[in-house]
Amino acid sequence: MSAFLLLLICPLLGWVSARLKWMPDNAVPVINAWLLRIALPAVVLEQIPKLHFDGRMLLPALGPVVLMFSTMAVMAVLARRLNWDRGTQGAMTLCWGLGNTSFVGFPLLIALIGPQALGPAVIADQAGFYCTTLIGLPLAAYFAGQKSRPLDLLISVLRFVPVQALFIALAMKLVGLQWNEALEGVLKRLSDTLSPLALFSVGLQLQIGAIRRYLPLIGIGVAWKLLLMPGLMWAGALVMGVHGLPITVGILQVAMAPMITAGIFAKQYGLNPEATTAMISLGIAVSFLTVPMWYLLIGV
Repeated sequence: MSAFLLLLICPLLGWVSARLKWMPDNAVPVINAWLLRIALPAVVLEQIPKLHFDGRMLLPALGPVVLMFSTMAVMAVLARRLNWDRGTQGAMTLCWGLGNTSFVGFPLLIALIGPQALGPAVIADQAGFYCTTLIGLPLAAYFAGQKSRPLDLLISVLRFVPVQALFIALAMKLVGLQWNEALEGVLKRLSDTLSPLALFSVGLQLQIGAIRRYLPLIGIGVAWKLLLMPGLMWAGALVMGVHGLPITVGILQVAMAPMITAGIFAKQYGLNPEATTAMISLGIAVSFLTVPMWYLLIGV
């Protein structure tokens, strides 16, 4: 019960703090820096060495890739049919092709399933990061009429602290090492900061103002990412006869809200910034309803 209360209270505290200006102007980047450079690497280092890898672990990793390429294709068709400009097509592709698998995904999965969901969730999140960097950034540049150099993309991947943590954790897994009790306790305490701070950060960034104007775009995105794609992946899992925790987590990670970082990319490249803000804000709010719905339907 406390996990579900956390899901409600932390975003609400963030939203109230933003409205009443309780936090300094740089609160969001400071909190996000802690999450990306301390809390998320701690989760990776704590969870990956404990994982038992089997074929089912492929689905959490494949989910974000399938989502990204499917969204690119679907939004290209819709852009032609609905006469979207390049900025709108780019914003729709980025917002609904990349999932918020850490800031929203980890807290939701812990609340719904428990800490055991974090292992497969980390795999999906890392795959999502590679999609964001290697596909999302070039796409943003393309729709803005710019170019991105492959070397710059590779450097940005290698500099990302959770990726460095993943290399360390995988090396430990390969040689059969585990953290001693004291170090694992430290990593656990650092990992525990992820959920409340991530949800609080989400609440700080919620903006409701432009939602009504962009409801048609938001409706398309919600129908595609939060409803249709998880349903297709679930149907695929049923056809293949696969089930269990990694499969459930993989589908739920695909069903997560739009990624805030994708919205930042879209805004930086001038891809319909107002629509981007509206889609991210309402997408996150709706996902707090749709992800639990999928969990109840799928089970573990």
